[in-house]
Amino acid sequence: MRDLYEEVGTVIALSIPLLFLFADPYWSYMSAVIFLFIFQGYIAWFLLFRCGQFFFGYSVTMGCGAYGTIVLTEVYKWPILLSSLVGCIVAALVATAIFFATIRAKGFYVGMVSFLLCLLFPMIIEGLRPITGGRSGIFFDGLETVIGASGLYILIVLLTVTLVAGIFLFMRTKTGAILTLISENDELAQTVGINTTRYKALAYIIAGFMSGLGGALYVNFNGAISSIDVDAFTTLYIYFIPLLGGRAVPYGPLIGALIVKLVPELLSSVERYQSIIMGLIFVLVIVLLPEGLGTSLDRMVRRAWTLFQERVGTTPS
Repeated sequence: MRDLYEEVGTVIALSIPLLFLFADPYWSYMSAVIFLFIFQGYIAWFLLFRCGQFFFGYSVTMGCGAYGTIVLTEVYKWPILLSSLVGCIVAALVATAIFFATIRAKGFYVGMVSFLLCLLFPMIIEGLRPITGGRSGIFFDGLETVIGASGLYILIVLLTVTLVAGIFLFMRTKTGAILTLISENDELAQTVGINTTRYKALAYIIAGFMSGLGGALYVNFNGAISSIDVDAFTTLYIYFIPLLGGRAVPYGPLIGALIVKLVPELLSSVERYQSIIMGLIFVLVIVLLPEGLGTSLDRMVRRAWTLFQERVGTTPS
C-alpha cells in the first residue's frame, strides 16, 4: 500500500508543472528539458531496476526516434506523426536486436555490447552526413509550428506523466510481476517454466519504443539534432538518473533528473569544470549512497518519524 501511495504521489508531483505553464520563459524551457530527461530516466529505471536488464544504448534508441522523426519529415517530406511512429518502431527493433545479439551473454556483457554501439552511433551519424548533417546537425520547425511552444510544453509534460503512470500500472500486472521475478531470480523463473527470453524481449521492445518517443519529443522541442547530442555522455547521463535518484523508490528518477539537469545550471559560473564536478557527484553518490539519494532520504525520513513517534509515545500526558 505504501508503494501505491508513493506512485500516486509521484504522478501528482509530475503534473504540478502544468500549473506554471506561463511562468518565466527560461524556467518553462528548463522545465521541459528536465521532463525530457525524466522521460528517459524512467525508461532506464524500468529496464534496469524493474526488469533486471543491463542496457547502455539509450543514446542509440533515443537517436533513432529523433533522427527518424527529423530526417523522414525534412528530407523525405513524410507527415511528422508518421515519421515519429516509424522512428519509435526502429528504436524498438534496434533495442530488441541488441538483446537477441547478446542473448548468450549475461549481465555486464550485455551492457558492454550496447555501450559499444552507443560509441559507434555518432560515427554512423557522421558517415551519413549528407542526410543527417553530422556534427553540424539538421534543423526543422517540428510540432511547435502546429501546436505552439505552450502546446509542446504541455505535450511533453502529459506524455511524461502518462509514461510514468503506465510503468507503475504495468508493473502491477501479471506480466510486470513476472518481469520482477526474472530480475530477482532469473534461474528460478526458468525453473518454474517461464519463457524468460520472451518476457525480456518484451521489456526491450517497450523500452526501445518509449526511448524512441523520447527522442522524437526531444527533436521537436529542440528543433535540431547533431551527432553531439547522441554521444556516449547522453547514455551515461540517462543511465545515472535512476542510480542517483534511487532504485527502490518510485520517485527516484525524478530526483535523479533534477540532479543531472539543475546542478549544471547552478555551476554555470564554472562551466569549464562542470564535467569534472558532475563526475565527482556521480562517484560520491554511488560510493556513499549506493542505493541512491531518494532511497537514502526515504530511510532517513522514516527513521526520524519513528523516533518522533517513540518520543511522543513516551512523553507523559
